[in-house]
Amino acid sequence: MCCCGGDAVNEDKLVLCCALCCVNLSVYPSCGCLGCSGKAGICCLNAEICCKPGAPSLFPFCCVGLKPQCNGCSILNGQCHVCCGVLSCAIPCNDEVPVAVAVAGLTLYPKCGFCMSQKAVMDRE
Repeated sequence: MCCCGGDAVNEDKLVLCCALCCVNLSVYPSCGCLGCSGKAGICCLNAEICCKPGAPSLFPFCCVGLKPQCNGCSILNGQCHVCCGVLSCAIPCNDEVPVAVAVAGLTLYPKCGFCMSQKAVMDRE
């Protein structure tokens, strides 16, 4: 699914590689990871862009624009997804970017474990 119909990245499937507080780098181990997407926001105003196979296109992006979203928004947020890599940040942290500390795939906070999914880190299992 692309930005227009929902979120381009399913954060529950992300596997944390490196994280420091409100910034994390993850691997997206899914067949839906092909393509690229991005979003950036300040307060409740978000800009999104998405270019994925099978998604509707508009010169060549399926979604470019600003849209207000105030449900649990952060002051600053961003996400960049290219193939299987996802870089995310949010100040303050939110449902898409948890507070975490991880180094080389080893998550140290809020739980300890190796190659943990973001879903497991945030107790959404």
